[in-house]
Amino acid sequence: MITHAGKRTLTLENRPYLLSHAAAVGKKEGEGPLGSRFDFVTRNDRMGQKSWELAESELQRTAIDLALRKGSLRHCDLDLILAGDLLNQCIGSFLASMHSDVPYLGQYGACSTMAQGLALGGVLVESGAAARLAVSASSHFCSAERQYRFPLAYGGQRTPTAQWTATAAGAAVLGAEGGSSVRMTHVLFGKMIELGVKDANNMGAAMAPEDVNLDPYIFRRAERCVLQKIRYYHNHTLVFPLERTETENRQSHLIPYLASSGILSAQMFFLSKHRR
Repeated sequence: MITHAGKRTLTLENRPYLLSHAAAVGKKEGEGPLGSRFDFVTRNDRMGQKSWELAESELQRTAIDLALRKGSLRHCDLDLILAGDLLNQCIGSFLASMHSDVPYLGQYGACSTMAQGLALGGVLVESGAAARLAVSASSHFCSAERQYRFPLAYGGQRTPTAQWTATAAGAAVLGAEGGSSVRMTHVLFGKMIELGVKDANNMGAAMAPEDVNLDPYIFRRAERCVLQKIRYYHNHTLVFPLERTETENRQSHLIPYLASSGILSAQMFFLSKHRR
């Protein structure tokens, strides 16, 4: 059963299970600090394919297969596949699931595609429309550059604020029944915010406002979790009482400690400033 909590937050009463998950990444990502955490790291970003787009498709297929294998499942155990990418007509996801013989629902939300797929998947499982489904999303640096900026062969110079699109794919399997301790309790669908950012090389500035576009119900829950951590790690009073302003928070002697300890992030300052 799905009920409303707050203005836009959905409560999933039966709490669908996260049955398994997997991540497949490119060579550069595998060399980073999280390299040992990934399920699959390719040695060649071309993935043995003739084009970057086909390579991305192969990467996503690998992630889905690994997620199913980790959950001791097969494609025939799925009712749906919700998948998306950054390419025209979601061709990477389409090709990845083309031979799975499972109904496919294409997703597109740019950087929110995986979260969108999980949210929709949770609603579908909660409603009984699917007993078990897979959610996947992918991107590839080389295919994204050709899609949104310039082909690599063009040799264009990158600005200091330019982001690098990850060569990676992730997949998760949701189910109505299972023994997992990870379950989906709530869903919040975001809304678009356009503040006129025109620099195509500074996507962070364009997407930052959406990070604070939270339902007050969700913010209160997130804030309580942070405050519980603060009380646990450091015996001080609350950092975000209602009457405090951003300036007062910055002046608090506790802030530098929390920030340096990783307990409190800059994003939470932003959330505190823009809370509703």
